[in-house]
Amino acid sequence: MRSELRLKDLKRREVGATRLVNVKLPVELTEAIDRVARDLGASKTEVVIALLNEGLATAKGAMKDFKLPPSEQRPRRRGRPPKI
Repeated sequence: MRSELRLKDLKRREVGATRLVNVKLPVELTEAIDRVARDLGASKTEVVIALLNEGLATAKGAMKDFKLPPSEQRPRRRGRPPKI
């Protein structure tokens, strides 16, 4: 499954469904992705997915106990939205 793909897994790849996402990245970052893909013998898509998955796992761990201060929390909506 691609959502579990990590950089260490790129040697044993499996094909999964993908979706095209258009993003603008700094040139230095795209060059670094190119180098990693070339060094690992992987596609850029696989490298980007692996990097995103690792970053999301790190962020999830870091955000585990994070809560917005009361002044920044979104108000809870109750009932139906008002008719305009």
